[in-house]
Amino acid sequence: MNKKYINLIKPINLPVSKIAEYLIKHYKHSRSPHYMSKLPALAIYAMYQCLVKEMKRFQGKRLMPLEEHTSSDKSSGRVGDIEIRDKEDNVFEAVEIKHGVTINPQLIRDAYEKFKSQPIQRYYLLSTVEDIQDGENINKEISRISKIHGCQVIINGIYPSLKYYLRLLHNTYDFIDNYVENLKRDKTIKFEHKLKWNEIVSGIKR
Repeated sequence: MNKKYINLIKPINLPVSKIAEYLIKHYKHSRSPHYMSKLPALAIYAMYQCLVKEMKRFQGKRLMPLEEHTSSDKSSGRVGDIEIRDKEDNVFEAVEIKHGVTINPQLIRDAYEKFKSQPIQRYYLLSTVEDIQDGENINKEISRISKIHGCQVIINGIYPSLKYYLRLLHNTYDFIDNYVENLKRDKTIKFEHKLKWNEIVSGIKR
């Protein structure tokens, strides 16, 4: 028997609050900065896999593959961790995911430098830190970028965003299915993280 193989559980008919609870527990299990940023990225990506199929806004758009966190956005040519592109291969929407970082005006300025040459409509800065500081200057930067470029910069916590979009889905199981399949496919996700998912869903405490 291959001890490194595990059949991951895909629960059905879960309320939004329970899905969010499972995701937060799964994310907090790891103490590694890599996995504490990668797991939320897999969750947000799973959500976009649902949204591109269900929302008219994304009709004719492509969800780009999720890249490994081995290179910076600048060196890879990406403007965010997650990208939606149009038929002309221009970035239509992007998401940058931050772990343990409070969103601040400098992060917004850095984001603008990455996407300013693209006809992007929305750029999300999502963080595992939900508290927002220096809100006045953040709003000034967002307003400035909107006037110069036209892009709508949106900041939020990762899990409030997930809970909001989960409520829009026709079937939340589609999200669970995507998340679990992403866990399976991602080559950097270790066996212990897959095992922990099953333990969380099964209510096993260790």
